[in-house]
Amino acid sequence: MAEQQTEQRIESNTEPQTGSDSQISASTGTIAPAAPTVSIIVPVYNAAGALRRCIDSILGQEYRDFELIALDDGSHDDSPAILDEYAAKDPRVRVIHKPNSGVSDTRNQGMALARGTYIQFLDADDWITEDATKLLVRAAEHSGTDMVIADFYRVVGEGTSRKGGLTGIDRVISREEYADELLKDPADFYFGVLWNKLYRRDIIRDHQVSMDTSVNWCEDFIFNLDYMVHAASVYPVHVPMYYYVKTEGSLVNHAMKLSETVRIKRYVFDYYTEFFRQVYDEDTFARKRASIYRYLIAWASDGSANPALPSTKRLGEERLPLIVPDGMRDNPFITAHLASRILDRYLERIATQFGMDLGEVRVIVFLHYGGDTADFKALQDYLDAGRVSATRLTETLALKGYVDSSLTRKGAKLELTAKAEPVERMIDQAAADFERLAMGGLQTGETLIAEIRDAAARGEAETREAVDTARRAADVGAGAVAAGA
Repeated sequence: MAEQQTEQRIESNTEPQTGSDSQISASTGTIAPAAPTVSIIVPVYNAAGALRRCIDSILGQEYRDFELIALDDGSHDDSPAILDEYAAKDPRVRVIHKPNSGVSDTRNQGMALARGTYIQFLDADDWITEDATKLLVRAAEHSGTDMVIADFYRVVGEGTSRKGGLTGIDRVISREEYADELLKDPADFYFGVLWNKLYRRDIIRDHQVSMDTSVNWCEDFIFNLDYMVHAASVYPVHVPMYYYVKTEGSLVNHAMKLSETVRIKRYVFDYYTEFFRQVYDEDTFARKRASIYRYLIAWASDGSANPALPSTKRLGEERLPLIVPDGMRDNPFITAHLASRILDRYLERIATQFGMDLGEVRVIVFLHYGGDTADFKALQDYLDAGRVSATRLTETLALKGYVDSSLTRKGAKLELTAKAEPVERMIDQAAADFERLAMGGLQTGETLIAEIRDAAARGEAETREAVDTARRAADVGAGAVAAGA
């Protein structure tokens, strides 16, 4: 009964206003909601402690054309009430209350309800950056690929480290090329998990791709293999946009009976073998057989966020900070500062995507908009850098093939090459994104600083909540150890 009531309430929430985006049924005369571009699916089971952080990160997305399908899998904590609270406030949120059936079946039910062109997954313990869905959809539409795959942040306690794959590949790759990369990195979470990818719903629907409910280990790996059998291409985005929190309650932290482990490993082994057999022709499969078998005997491993490693940072330090002074009145100085920080965050994402540092992207910004009028002294002024530092940046870009430099009577002349065109496109997109942010509040008379401070506060609140949660978990663990002693 609860499920029926929730569905009725949700459907009434999602009923659109009459307009060009709605479709009128010829048989009933009723108005059907326009399908969103993205369906975001979140299975929820006893996740009350982290659930608000997860949902807030979704509803705070810069990309707005999505539906959130949150499925309560028979939770016994406050998760159902939290979900209903969000559904009452935002028509994009659809809540399903159902008896417990496990995460695989829950995801299958979510996919059956999805209406979007694309499907995106989140786990209720995790969260995403504010531009995650925008970047995934933009990559899918620009490349025309069947699957987009992105980097992510691995969060352990108060530490975070970046994880990625397909290093050095900045183009659409075929299914066969993707399989080759799979063999290089045995059972890496980057390839196996659901939540760092964007899927096409028509492929899932037309080929009946689903989660295998008969296994409770590597089921997401198997789903991805099944999907890739029917997908022709993959496009990597080398930008981390998902925060994966490894919790003590996750399956990989608990031992299974030996017989069950053997059964599941045998099943996964056979499934992977069949995948590679379908991807490769007979000769290629025979040639790669040894590599395939070495791949299959490895356990799934995502690598930990090890505080001793240089790549591991404290949570909140992995991105440029947006610090909002408490109690400060609106003024042009702080407005300019925060606007500059927002723009730098956009450029930081571009730098990450193309393996540059922020200074190199700023040089390309200057040359992109300056064109033939750009001179070296003006570039130094824009970078707020001395001649040596500015020269180093331009020489690095020249070595990477993004800039051509030549000497004229007036001095050095810098021009962007054809290789810089993808970077220039992303710069124009970032400028448009910022303009939408800046102009978004004009209808209600809000100022730019209010818009920016709201965006900044959301990010800071998410980070503070994550740190507090990690500290509480550490305190509980320490208490348990002390009690055991």
